Amino acid sequence: MNKKKNHLSKNRGFTLVELIIVLVILAILAAILVPTLIGYIREAKIKRYLPNAQACKDAAQAAFVEQYAINGDVPAGTPVITGAKEDSGENASNNADQDVSNTEFAKEIIRLAGVNPEPYLFMVAVGSNAGKKGTEAYTPDIAYEKYTIYYCVYMEQKNTLPLYYYNNEWSTRNPRQNGKTEIFDSYNVVKSGPLKGKRMQYYVISNKTGKSVKGSLWDWLKKNVYNEFK
Repeated sequence: MNKKKNHLSKNRGFTLVELIIVLVILAILAAILVPTLIGYIREAKIKRYLPNAQACKDAAQAAFVEQYAINGDVPAGTPVITGAKEDSGENASNNADQDVSNTEFAKEIIRLAGVNPEPYLFMVAVGSNAGKKGTEAYTPDIAYEKYTIYYCVYMEQKNTLPLYYYNNEWSTRNPRQNGKTEIFDSYNVVKSGPLKGKRMQYYVISNKTGKSVKGSLWDWLKKNVYNEFK
């Protein structure tokens, strides 16, 4: 009889307490490992597209520097790059952002970058030359700021993860947002961080989204790309 009881006790299942302990241990391990795995995934995606993104950024900076060498300083309100599709009239951006895609300037940048096919979206922001608009607006006192790239958005293809360049770093997180709070005001002036007080002006160099630089492009980005807005 005793042998039978011992046999039964050896084959009993887990108790509820034991199961709870196991689940707690698994939850702790998941809490530790999941963020690490997500970080590895982000790094892998950055490494995959970063060479082309950096090549486009470097080519764009070289092209802007060449324009500075040719034109020098230009009056406030005058685009530092000519030939933009939406630099005037009802389609113009309120912040004088320029869509220069398909211009000779943009084609030369893509050629210098050696990227094939052309990226789905590539735009850069330099120090604004839009002139003052309101008390919070900013106009560079130093001419070369108008030709210096401070911010980039790069998308290799339609459904690939966007890469952002800001403060000399590339990231998969959009630096325009701190959580759900925009760090740029309505005039594209940086409200916080190392570039606080600097006003940005955007130049869209490659744009296969079909969206206008006036506003629909930004709406599309916020809806489909900016994770902080989801």
